[in-house]
Amino acid sequence: MRKKLKLDDSVVVDEEKEAHNAMAKWFIATDVNPNTIRTRSFAKFMSFLDPKYPPSVSKVENEVFEIYEESKDKAKKFFKDFQGQLSLSYEWMMLGNGWGARDHIKGPVLHEDFVCLTAHFVDDNWKMKKRILGYNNITDQEIPEEDIYVYSFKNAVQDFEIENKVSTLLLPNSEGFDEETLDPFRKWIEERGNNQFNPRVLLLYCCSDLFRLMVDDLFTELSSSLLEDLRMLVGWGRCSATNWNVTLFHLQQAVDLKSQDAFSKDEIYDDYDKPSDEEWIKIQTFCKLTNCIYKVAKELFEGEYSTSNVFFHLLAELKVMLNQELANADSDYFLSKAKQILERFDKYWNNMFLVLATASVLDPRFKMKYLEFYCSKKEVNVEGSKAATVLDYLRNLFARYATSDICQKPICSVASIDSEEEDEEEEEYDDDEGEEEDDEDEGEEEEKDGNEEEEGKEEERKDKEEKKPDAYESFVLFQEYLTFEESPRELGESELDSYLKEPVMEWNKDFKALEWWKAESQKYPILSRVARDILSIPISRATSYDAYVVDRREPPEFVVSMKSKVANAMMCSKKWLRV
Repeated sequence: MRKKLKLDDSVVVDEEKEAHNAMAKWFIATDVNPNTIRTRSFAKFMSFLDPKYPPSVSKVENEVFEIYEESKDKAKKFFKDFQGQLSLSYEWMMLGNGWGARDHIKGPVLHEDFVCLTAHFVDDNWKMKKRILGYNNITDQEIPEEDIYVYSFKNAVQDFEIENKVSTLLLPNSEGFDEETLDPFRKWIEERGNNQFNPRVLLLYCCSDLFRLMVDDLFTELSSSLLEDLRMLVGWGRCSATNWNVTLFHLQQAVDLKSQDAFSKDEIYDDYDKPSDEEWIKIQTFCKLTNCIYKVAKELFEGEYSTSNVFFHLLAELKVMLNQELANADSDYFLSKAKQILERFDKYWNNMFLVLATASVLDPRFKMKYLEFYCSKKEVNVEGSKAATVLDYLRNLFARYATSDICQKPICSVASIDSEEEDEEEEEYDDDEGEEEDDEDEGEEEEKDGNEEEEGKEEERKDKEEKKPDAYESFVLFQEYLTFEESPRELGESELDSYLKEPVMEWNKDFKALEWWKAESQKYPILSRVARDILSIPISRATSYDAYVVDRREPPEFVVSMKSKVANAMMCSKKWLRV
């Protein structure tokens, strides 16, 4: 009898653990704080379900930690076997302090900021991936002041044993993240690494940060009282922190109304305070220069994820536009602000030129042709020798890869390392699944209707694509490049030379570099590995509309009221849950 009780107890423990494990996975996958278990609504829901094992926050958290350790082991094994390079990006996220910024948060705010350390790479299926390696609140930890900027890097590299994989650090554009501060860490990792880059750890800076800081250089000249006056004139929402592209839209509305003389003609505006002539110059300067930035940002961030090969020619376009605005300056104020943001841009451009240009050369639509064309332009003020420097760098990089036995073989596709969003969609329940059709003819008719509907959607999609404006048509430098010609060089026949010798592809805006290199990896087994590692370098930490934030991005709502160790375990585990 006693043995039977022990056996039954064991079964109960196993079942209870499985129940909490399943719930932990659900919390991780859906970004829900386990403390939700303690809320009255959740308790009421559970009482209605009457589960055999009522959920416990502490038991769910214990399962979260176990899942995290399993995920970390899985990640370490993957990175150990992975034959490519990793880029690490650093992002410090902070909860906003603006009006109403915290009103929507449920529960206590235990942590206001988190440092997110992410690994970026292209997997063996030529898909861009990113994995969170650390999501920590560093104020909870005792860190020497001299290590404050490198602690997250060092901790993640040691935890995941990726010392020999890291080739690039993508950093914020802020004080502290400079060569001097990060040099000890870079030397530490270079002593343990064996990647092919030289220098072996490149320091790069975030493009969306650059745009934000350039816009901020212009926006800080607009006082809060001026913005309030404009808000009343144009009639937009409250003057709170918002994405800078939205601010541009509203201020451009005001400029357009002024150009139409609407504020003088329409008596509805008589009771409102209006900007002075000097203030209008500031507003117009903001709109004109920020519009240049937005034209390029829109191409980079509002479509699909942009790999590093597209940044060079688009940022070159921005440089030309800003120089043209500088040349056409019609006021001392406009001249000083154009110089200020160009100075910031040029500092970034000089730091990033080598990597961005190398990535552009590995785009078969450009190769060396665009780089040489760009360096030939007098208005961009770049020495022609820079093209030769980029080519020498690429040759040296190729030579390093060519000495590796692994790089002699094409990259072979393997089973996916994680669950894609489309996989999650496939697993969603289909309400009609398993239902039998009562009438075969009716089914055929429905299928016909469905096909017609699909055809209609396809035609509608094509119409939208045809109507979609193409910013490239107004990019002066790029249109000039399309007519640029040069005589082909006589080169040797290494993979790199063979690639460069072949004509550039016809321009196609929707070209996908990773798909092209995947298809050509049999032809270029060594060079395709170089391309994979270069194209996997993220040039911006933020993508889509997150790239327009006016300050640091905020951490997700559910983590700020959670213990930091639980938050780290959940954020790091999510992408490895369903390998």
